[in-house]
Amino acid sequence: QHSRDLIDNEVVILDGQKMTEIAGRVPISDKRVLHYRMDSIMRRKEDNKIFSWDHKTTTANYIKWDTWSREFYLGIQNGTYTHCMYCLFPVDQVLGVEFCGVGFEYLSRGSSARPAGYYSTLRRVPAFKTPDQMNVWLWTVLDTYNDIERDMDRLSNCQEDDAVMQAFVIRPGGCSKYRGCEFHDYCMAWPNPLRRCQEPPAGFREEFWDPREKDSRNKMKLEWR
Repeated sequence: QHSRDLIDNEVVILDGQKMTEIAGRVPISDKRVLHYRMDSIMRRKEDNKIFSWDHKTTTANYIKWDTWSREFYLGIQNGTYTHCMYCLFPVDQVLGVEFCGVGFEYLSRGSSARPAGYYSTLRRVPAFKTPDQMNVWLWTVLDTYNDIERDMDRLSNCQEDDAVMQAFVIRPGGCSKYRGCEFHDYCMAWPNPLRRCQEPPAGFREEFWDPREKDSRNKMKLEWR
């Protein structure tokens, strides 16, 4: 189905390096940056337009529904990758991000032409964004950044004897997402988690996620163009 991918397109080469498995940071204001990791930067041969392929996996049933693809158009990930390409190339040369989905399923034998086994459904979503849409993305990211800074400031003033922890407001609409949040019982039990923060509760572990620690083929600190 995608046998012409690397015939009609090519991986961009910058400073002698193929632009795959890229990580780094990109500015979103004079004082703020986002850390990013992206799969690729590609060039379409017919018109030299720049884009990125990002790969997703899911179930074969879910990939067929519009709900699987809708989030890509407005997602922060999509805008971040497009913004990274804006920092490297002229805006009018950048297409944006195309999401490459693979949906897996196991099917019982249907006929002699379809024996029992594992099958996959492929789907691509060219979720390209216009410069105006990128302005919406930037405002959304900066507003989210403001929320994080505000909550960190609130947290510094929270005390163990407060009735509730007035930082990092809960999102009740997400309690049932992705088979249910594992912290649901935690939120139900303690209105102020600071009273229980000396050590992780039974069944939990403490770990810190830092995307900069993962190996990358290319590390790039991007700047405004």
